[in-house]
Amino acid sequence: MKSIKNKYIIVLSALAVMLAVTSCEKEIDVDLNSVTPRIQIEGIVKQDQLAKVRVSHTLDFNDNSGYPFLKGAIVKISDDAGNTEILQQDNTGWYVAQNIKGVIGRSYNLSVTYEEKEYTSTSKIPPLVKLDSLSMYKIPVMKYAIPMIHFCDPKGETNQYYRCLVYINGKQLPDVNEMVLSAEFMDGSPIHQFLPVFINDDDVDPIKQGDEIEVEFQCIDKGAYTFFYTLSRIEDSKTNPTSNIKGGALGYFSASTVDKMTITAEWEE
Repeated sequence: MKSIKNKYIIVLSALAVMLAVTSCEKEIDVDLNSVTPRIQIEGIVKQDQLAKVRVSHTLDFNDNSGYPFLKGAIVKISDDAGNTEILQQDNTGWYVAQNIKGVIGRSYNLSVTYEEKEYTSTSKIPPLVKLDSLSMYKIPVMKYAIPMIHFCDPKGETNQYYRCLVYINGKQLPDVNEMVLSAEFMDGSPIHQFLPVFINDDDVDPIKQGDEIEVEFQCIDKGAYTFFYTLSRIEDSKTNPTSNIKGGALGYFSASTVDKMTITAEWEE
């Protein structure tokens, strides 16, 4: 038995093995054995930004070489406005579009072909919801304050889903959980939500007085929400996050809006 920190667990028969993909880490005790590598895909289309896709594969647990980007994949993005583009891999390993950007209300199709097998997904950018304000909230039992977002779910827009990323002094801490929220039963309601900023090291406060806190607030569709929601609960479920990619790949494809807000961390001790 080994204790490992990562973002995914892959369940094959009675065995659990994990892999790294996104921005939060989980510490999970699992029995480990060799497994056949599986493709993992991270597809991102953000409002007003060029589409980009990362393609890699899982490794045997005993292989500590990291999760390499795969070369030679054919990565195609198209949208419902008739645009189609083959993405080219840059020197960071990402496959990046030259022309296709995220547009609110537009649907995007992803196709990744690797070793003659195709993986596909679709995602739509929802209507834009902007943050009203960002504040710091001091929980009495904690030594530091955490950010709290304030916004209003738009009335009449059904099944809005939200995702928040927190950056501290320009960096996203590797083991800070992301927040995902469904407003399915909060139509038109004001929402005040504190964001989880807790790390595994009890001796280190992740937020200090004077830190610059930036929140990236995304509106995402249901498929992306389901992936991130199940990802945040893998310790409880011991199963893979629910991917919205067809063909057997792990990972997700998310088209989203983006709103950002920054605050200086200050609170009364």
